[in-house]
Amino acid sequence: MVSGNKLRRHAIRSRFAHTGLTCTPAVADQISRLAAPWFTLEAGRPDTGAWEVFADTEPTGESVPELVTAHGEETVEYAVDHSRRFLFHLAPSGDAWTAQSLLRATRAIHRSAAARQGTSFLHAGLVELNGIGVALVGGSRAGKTSFIMAGVLDGSGVMVCNDDVSMLAGDGDEGVTGFGWPRSVSVRLDTLDLLFGHDRAQAVLSRLSHPANATLPRLRESGAEPNGTALLYPWEYADLLDTKIGQHARVDVVVHLSLADDPAEATLAPVHPSERRTLLERRLLAQPNKHLNIFGHEPEPGSAEPTRDALTALPTYRFRYDFHDVRRQVDRLAGFLSSQLVGP
Repeated sequence: MVSGNKLRRHAIRSRFAHTGLTCTPAVADQISRLAAPWFTLEAGRPDTGAWEVFADTEPTGESVPELVTAHGEETVEYAVDHSRRFLFHLAPSGDAWTAQSLLRATRAIHRSAAARQGTSFLHAGLVELNGIGVALVGGSRAGKTSFIMAGVLDGSGVMVCNDDVSMLAGDGDEGVTGFGWPRSVSVRLDTLDLLFGHDRAQAVLSRLSHPANATLPRLRESGAEPNGTALLYPWEYADLLDTKIGQHARVDVVVHLSLADDPAEATLAPVHPSERRTLLERRLLAQPNKHLNIFGHEPEPGSAEPTRDALTALPTYRFRYDFHDVRRQVDRLAGFLSSQLVGP
């Protein structure tokens, strides 16, 4: 199906799994850039029995269709041969969409493997603020990405992920480690205006290369995303904020984050140990993937409990912050946590 740009085989590895990838060199280069620092991509065949993901390859006769329709994006068409563990990307065409589609499928396979190993998935971002690993827990529009971007921009933070963090407890006193995943960063347009000023924000938007940015304005026009959003590839995010993205970090504290409707309502308060489990369970993901939960992801009974127990044992706070004062609010939380967890 491809002429002039030969398909090549690769192996992709993460902390939780390995998979195969067959695509053109141009697409492989883009996936490698997208996947770092969370996945590594090497030329060669995957291990025997691993799932393999293909582009520009005719599906096997036993393959069945699988469609993914993400909010505001083009529908992605796959074909899946479960007996051979093959997944084929069919559409949309073009290197940018193909790379995005192959990585989405690869990520889903690895996240499913992580779930089988007892990993817990949370609606949460993970950032290191002054060396303290802070899990920022909250639903959609809780202000997680805006808060993390402001923290990184001020030089006190390193982002591991802005949402859907994976948590896994170690043995003994090793604590909980949070792992990020290769995915684009969805940013509110008013966040870009707030952090960089309108003119620079517009310049940033004009340079973004994610293919879904061509369709996202429809969400604002329809009222589904009243603030408007843009998708940044990880390297665009890192370049914009002049920062690095961390692969993982130890979790030292859990902060349940939300936006204050009025600056006077901004509060920071501890959560009593008796409330922590309930608050945490509200933000646990029932499945590891928003789409493509077709690879088997059920863990052994009880395997996730050590992680959830360890998370509820951590210092836990509620923090409502004023969006328009986010940079000062980052300093407020970072200073408070340093005084509580590190001391003078």
